[in-house]
Amino acid sequence: MTDTAKPLVKEDVLIEDLGEQTVLYNAEGKAIHVLNRTARLIWDLCDGEHSLQDMERALRASFAVPEGHDVCADIQRTLEELFSKELLQEAA
Repeated sequence: MTDTAKPLVKEDVLIEDLGEQTVLYNAEGKAIHVLNRTARLIWDLCDGEHSLQDMERALRASFAVPEGHDVCADIQRTLEELFSKELLQEAA
């Protein structure tokens, strides 16, 4: 995924909130993925409008991030995992 890509949640993903965690189900039953609060924020920003830089700003604004921590790398890993489980798509 490029820095300017804007990921989009696939329409067939089911979401269940379980307090501190969120469970995503691929409608075809191919994937189940559990999100913590940080990953949930990334997920919520996968609306086809937000870039990696937008997500980084949102995470830094919402969580105490240590100085020098590579937030973009964390976001990239999360997005790659969601793409690999076919929960996201590239926005058109």
